[in-house]
Amino acid sequence: MKVEVHLHATLRLENEESGGQIITVDLPEGSSIKNLLEQLAIDIDPVHMLFVLNGRTSGLDQILKHGDVLNLMTAVSGG
Repeated sequence: MKVEVHLHATLRLENEESGGQIITVDLPEGSSIKNLLEQLAIDIDPVHMLFVLNGRTSGLDQILKHGDVLNLMTAVSGG
């Protein structure tokens, strides 16, 4: 199945060789967000990341479906 992944902030910069901000990832049926992150070799730190699947926040165990759109964002802080 294919999932469209939008990389934001530092994730985009760290994964430029993957093709930029929006990439399409081919995954086996039944894969979760955690499986996708492992395939992309993205450090899994759910405390400092936001997972937005089809416009709704999700967790690492959320199962993905063909055609899903996943936005991956790192936490940003300032002062």
